[in-house]
Amino acid sequence: MIKRIIILSLVYTIVILALTLNMDKLGNLYVFLLLLFNIVLATFIIRFIYKKHLKGFKPKNSEILYSTPQTSDNQLKKISTRPFLFGFEKKFISDDELFFDEKHFYAINKEQKKATFKLADITEISKTSLQINNRRLWQVKIKQDNGKEIVFKFAHNYTLWNKNFLDFYEKIKSINPTVVKTKWNLWSI
Repeated sequence: MIKRIIILSLVYTIVILALTLNMDKLGNLYVFLLLLFNIVLATFIIRFIYKKHLKGFKPKNSEILYSTPQTSDNQLKKISTRPFLFGFEKKFISDDELFFDEKHFYAINKEQKKATFKLADITEISKTSLQINNRRLWQVKIKQDNGKEIVFKFAHNYTLWNKNFLDFYEKIKSINPTVVKTKWNLWSI
């Protein structure tokens, strides 16, 4: 990665220097070439950042078994929300709405089908590096019975009036403190 940045910087410096030294010969074409080269450089940088940090951020959980809920559970506490980022949020967070109760973690998809996991099966809860509308994205990793790991990435719904995410965090911490990889801090949630 460092090599690519150094090579790209050297090529950029050489081209800008060559354009500047030949500015009087190029005339009005100088500004056009300078603008064109900067657009090409910006495209390479954006593509590099996207491939390195954002591509594959949203997990693809094809191994989830959903079932139709028999009754509506009023005891479920919702811990996720959908931040708005002009439709781009769909590329970063899981499609499911996430809930929990005293013993289970639930993922409810768009068709209102529910996947149920034991809270004890959660192997990691941690904060990611991405933030949308001042809401840090979190991830929950769950080990299934077949040995495959499922990852849910979501924006928490913690507010002054809704403490469900903090309750979930504390519940997981009491069940197995080693799976909590990020320390809770009100100022950095």
